[in-house]
Amino acid sequence: MIFSISQVRTNFDMVWIADCKGKCVCVAKAPFEKGAFNIYLEYPDQEDQHLYYNPDDLRFGDSLLEKHSFKLFMKGQLQGKIMTQNKRMKGFLQSYAYTFLTIGGTTYYLYEVGFGKKGLYLCIYEEEKLIAIVDKELTVRNFQDEYMVYSSSHQYSSVIVPLVLYYDMRSYADLMDVKLSSVKHDRVNTIQKELISKFDPEFIPRIKEMDN
Repeated sequence: MIFSISQVRTNFDMVWIADCKGKCVCVAKAPFEKGAFNIYLEYPDQEDQHLYYNPDDLRFGDSLLEKHSFKLFMKGQLQGKIMTQNKRMKGFLQSYAYTFLTIGGTTYYLYEVGFGKKGLYLCIYEEEKLIAIVDKELTVRNFQDEYMVYSSSHQYSSVIVPLVLYYDMRSYADLMDVKLSSVKHDRVNTIQKELISKFDPEFIPRIKEMDN
């Protein structure tokens, strides 16, 4: 399955649209609210989700990691948490950050792998299995980031979309940036060998072939 995730509104009233060949996959809205940050994800063919962030809310744990995690709800019930941790590695500058989401005993991982001007990719794993690679558009106009998702199955969309939105908010939120016109170029150069190995160069061509 191939679909896009595009931010269509920014700043204090954010909206993202996930689209597959003109068919809506998800609409995500983050209205301005005081005291907390919420993203409401609406799917046309599955249960809606809700991402919630409030570091002052200690109901779910008071550790630094817990306080700064995004909580994922479905039908008002806590479904999972999205967090970012650092993995310590031997060797100079070999440690790296990664993001993970645990749902129903299964953990999904997101690894950012950048090749400078050649591309920036989010590699998403279900445990040890690569299930999607997200190609981030390097040129960003008017703070509206765009992502192209190459997924092995439609069933993973409700995992991929929350992870991408979390990544977008954590890395490219651009909150309170207001200009009539803006163009910027994102560049990430990954040097960690283990992190680079998370990117499979044959995955995207394989998904394109499956998707015709």
